[in-house]
Amino acid sequence: MNLSPDECERFYRIWWSLLSYVNGQTNLVADFPKEPLINGVDVRDALKIRNALWESPDYLQGFIENNPDGLTERDIALATSWILRVSGNFYVMRHLKKHSIFLLQSNQPVAYGVIGIVSALEDCLHPPPPVLINAVLLPFEGKIIYDGLISAYSISFGSGIRRNLMQDLRKATELNGLITSLEYDESIESKAIVDGNRKIMIDFHKSLAKAGLSEKSVYQHCSIVDAFVQNNLQQAHPPRSLLQLGEEDLHQYFSLESHRAHRVSFKRLVKFLLDSERTDWDTAKSMEDLLKNL
Repeated sequence: MNLSPDECERFYRIWWSLLSYVNGQTNLVADFPKEPLINGVDVRDALKIRNALWESPDYLQGFIENNPDGLTERDIALATSWILRVSGNFYVMRHLKKHSIFLLQSNQPVAYGVIGIVSALEDCLHPPPPVLINAVLLPFEGKIIYDGLISAYSISFGSGIRRNLMQDLRKATELNGLITSLEYDESIESKAIVDGNRKIMIDFHKSLAKAGLSEKSVYQHCSIVDAFVQNNLQQAHPPRSLLQLGEEDLHQYFSLESHRAHRVSFKRLVKFLLDSERTDWDTAKSMEDLLKNL
C-alpha cells in the first residue's frame, strides 16, 4: 500500500520545502533545485540535507515558525507532527496488503506497519524479508510513512537469526500490537494489550493440551489465569501485558488466602512463559521461588 497521488504530491511539496529551508541554513548543496519533480536532486545530496535536518531539532522548529514558502496551516500541522518521528535500524519482516512490517529492535522490540509513498515498499525493497534498513518513520495523518530515503544493508541472515527476529516480532505484537500510527492513542494502546494477552492465552491453552492434561484441567488452569489477567493486569492503569508479569504481581495476587489454591495454575503459567521465551530466566526464577514458598 502507498499514499494516494494527492497525498504523495502533498508530502513531497512539504518535504521539499523543508529540505530547501535546511539547505538554506547549512549551504550543504549548491544550486538546490526549487522544483523536485522537474529538476530532481542527487540522492547523496538529499541524504546530506536530510541527515542534518534530523540531527538537530532546531531546523524543523525553525521551518515551522518561519514557513518560508507560505504553506497552509494544515500542511504546517503535518510538518509539526514529524516531531514524533522514529528513526533507526529496522528489520523489514513482511510485506502485507495494507502495509509492510518494520521491526525496531531495542530492550522492548516494537513493530510498525509502514506504507510506501509513490510505490508500495515491496516494490522498493527488492531482497525478500528480512531486510535490515536504516530509515526515518514519519506520521502522515493516521498512517506511517518514511521520509523518502531508505538505506538497505547487504546482509543475509541465517536460520538462527531469522528465528530470533520472529520471536522478537511476536513479542512486539503481543505487547504493543502492530503500531500503525505514531500519534498516541490510549484506547488503541489498551486494545493492543488486551489483544496481545488474548493471543498469549491461546498459546497457553495449546501448551497445556499438548502436555497431555485433561480437557477439564486445561479449562480450569486457563480460567484461573484468564480471570487474573482480566481483573488484575487489564484493570491496571495503564493496562499491563502478561509479558510484563513479575514477582510483585504474584505477591499481590496471593496475598489473598483464597487465591493460594491457584498455585499450580500459576506454576504452569510461569513455565509456559519461560519455555516460550516470553520471560527471562531471572524473572521466572523469582516467580517460581515465590510460588514454592506460599
